[in-house]
Amino acid sequence: MPTLVLGSYVQANCLQLPDLPGAGQSLLAERYWQEHGGKGLNVGVALHKLGTETALLLPVGDDNAGRQISADLSRMGVDTRWLVVCAAQSGYGVGLIDARGGNVIAVFPGANNRLTSSIVLDALNRSRPRRIYAQQEIPLEPVVAAFSAARRLGIYTLLNPSPWRPMTPELLALTDALILNAAEAVALFACGDRPPLSAQQWLYTLPAMAVGIDWQGDWLIVTLGEQGCVALGRQEVIYVAAWLVEVRDATGAGDAFSAGWLWAQDRYPAEQALLTANACGAYVAERDGVLAHLPSSETLIEFMSYRPAPEIRRISRAF
Repeated sequence: MPTLVLGSYVQANCLQLPDLPGAGQSLLAERYWQEHGGKGLNVGVALHKLGTETALLLPVGDDNAGRQISADLSRMGVDTRWLVVCAAQSGYGVGLIDARGGNVIAVFPGANNRLTSSIVLDALNRSRPRRIYAQQEIPLEPVVAAFSAARRLGIYTLLNPSPWRPMTPELLALTDALILNAAEAVALFACGDRPPLSAQQWLYTLPAMAVGIDWQGDWLIVTLGEQGCVALGRQEVIYVAAWLVEVRDATGAGDAFSAGWLWAQDRYPAEQALLTANACGAYVAERDGVLAHLPSSETLIEFMSYRPAPEIRRISRAF
């Protein structure tokens, strides 16, 4: 039974800069590259390369970019029968990346906005998945429809609420696992008036924050970039430090983390699954670009085998 990925496609245009520009500032880029992107595409291809059976529901335009990604997915061995070709421009994105790997990204959804509840529910019925992954480069309505059907059918749901849009109580209640970065977590918990939290502060305050939003799911994971991640389970809170790498481009690290978590959760206890997810994100962040550098399971295991294992801390969850 596959993982159904509610995908998104973006023709990604990336500019390498010494620093990210401020308001009103113009800078000369040092480098430019273009690649296929999109959060849903990245996760779907990452799962495929890791060896997970995947149904990648991907809305693309009836344009050159849509035809190119269809051909490239076929060459990768990805099942393209789940592509949804829409009479609209394919998604388009611009990413600015600084010398330290930091980035800002803007996305025009294009065909991604044409993904409807009926299309998603038809894919769910035909693919009969055991899990559904979704992100927010597609409209909210089909995500809620899919997660509602999944709850009735006992299908596990994972959401990465990026790009950030406020989550409705309904969607939150239908989500079994939530993976979000620190900025998205600050927005979710409405704690933007506080100074930035350290990893240790996230470790000890995440349970109370989760109670404040009436979180009932299995895992709530906050990724913290170079600080690693903090994961709230039903019985415990786990901190896993980051793998030590020289970050070149963090654009797809979060998507790689999500795919690594989905793959590793089937194989390892929670601590090891988080280590593996961190490693998947770090492997991609160490390289320029995303799609070509998503690791296979063999590559990922090799990456982890010759580097010092990051620190792990865990505390019991207070109820």
